[in-house]
Amino acid sequence: MPFNSSIFIGFLAGVTAVYYLVPRLAKPYFLLLASYAFYLYQPQNARLVVLLIAATLVTWAAGLAIGRLSSVWARRGFLLLALAACLGILFFYKYAGFFGGIWAGLTGRPAAAGPDLIAPLGLSYFTFQSLGYVIDVYQHQAEPEKNPLTYALFVSFFPCIFTGPIERKQHLLPQLTAPRPFDYSRAAGGAARVLWGYVKKMVIADNLAVFVRAVYQTAGSCAGPYLAAASLLFSYQLYMDFSGCCDIAIGGAQMLGVDLLENFDRPFAACSYTELWNRWHISLTSWFRDYIFTPLSFYNRGASGALGKLQGWFNVFIIFPISGLWHGAGVGYVVWGVLNGLFLVVGKATARWRRRLAKRNPLYRSKLVKTAVQRCCVYLLFTICIVFFACELYGAKPLTVYGGMFSGWGQAFAGGLASLGGGFARLGLNGATAGMLALAGLFVALVEARGPVAGWFRRQWFFVRWPVYYALCLLLLFFGAFGQSAFIYQQY
Repeated sequence: MPFNSSIFIGFLAGVTAVYYLVPRLAKPYFLLLASYAFYLYQPQNARLVVLLIAATLVTWAAGLAIGRLSSVWARRGFLLLALAACLGILFFYKYAGFFGGIWAGLTGRPAAAGPDLIAPLGLSYFTFQSLGYVIDVYQHQAEPEKNPLTYALFVSFFPCIFTGPIERKQHLLPQLTAPRPFDYSRAAGGAARVLWGYVKKMVIADNLAVFVRAVYQTAGSCAGPYLAAASLLFSYQLYMDFSGCCDIAIGGAQMLGVDLLENFDRPFAACSYTELWNRWHISLTSWFRDYIFTPLSFYNRGASGALGKLQGWFNVFIIFPISGLWHGAGVGYVVWGVLNGLFLVVGKATARWRRRLAKRNPLYRSKLVKTAVQRCCVYLLFTICIVFFACELYGAKPLTVYGGMFSGWGQAFAGGLASLGGGFARLGLNGATAGMLALAGLFVALVEARGPVAGWFRRQWFFVRWPVYYALCLLLLFFGAFGQSAFIYQQY
């Protein structure tokens, strides 16, 4: 069920109303039914719901066995069983064709014909959430859940099953099994955040997507200014799309009395590339940190000098190609991950020299200028990587996009700014739309700089709060790109 649909709004409102009417002991089971109804709404998920059930049962049973057994080898065996089941499902439905094509290219043999597989939505999310639970139980970070139905709710909770955040058992499950009573302030704050997410998605991201899509789908014939602008704007489009989706998920859960993990913390306010990735898709990056980076650091410990540094840099780097594969079975996603890993490693390797240069940089004597320059550099590095992501999404060739950015500038400016503006308008970004997007983006940045959005709304006096609500609704009605694509991250 797409978040940007009227059926979801009605579904969320109906579930919220009924949830607070059913008896307290029945609330988790009602949410489980609602979550499966939400999941089964999509036809492809209805056909493949057995995968969700299988991942749930295997990881629940494995967690229960690991919690009860004292033998190290038996515990490891059940951990490996859960890993094999979840990663096997993930590999078969998302990556079999991708790796089969690579193998065929390396061996020179034609790729074997296989079934035309369509992965269910949310596959990457619920498999990672299930695996995280089993690993936490194995590492004695969480107690095994004995009730299979409440564990099934943890895996399938509908606000976050398709787009995250990727939750942890210690954070989410206690809230689901001990429901909070209705609280008007909490529910109203959640509804405000849902509205905020719709504005970010449908007003900002989807209007930007019209221009970005038009440019990337005709990349071979577009001049440099349009390709450069589309690439820069895609970074912001992706943030508005994904963070808007998370706002809807977090706000919807808050209406039900459940606090989900925050997934974004103003990533483009970061002054270093490492800081950006501490602020972007926080639940996924923390998952990789806890379950890949930390174990690698433990097993690679002990080396000193240059070898120790190389081991540490490798542990940082390897996370990002894996993250690229998590996003999709495409070479572009892997290259995107490799570039991000390289930028992070280079940043860590040159940190000492850059700090020395910063002390001698006359521009950095002003903190405002220093922050602006650093943020621009981080945004440009992110955009260099994200071109590969956009090419996978819109079917363009990265070399065509990069090459095109350096050509056609004279032709685009031949008729002056009016001609350049006409070109932008023909591609879907006229002056009025650009002005609206700039003002809306500025308002979003100013509000989010003050902390969690729901809290900001609830702190305002009613004669400020309600006009803002009405203004956001009008903005959505007049400028919302209705009927556009679903959230980008729902396909992962």
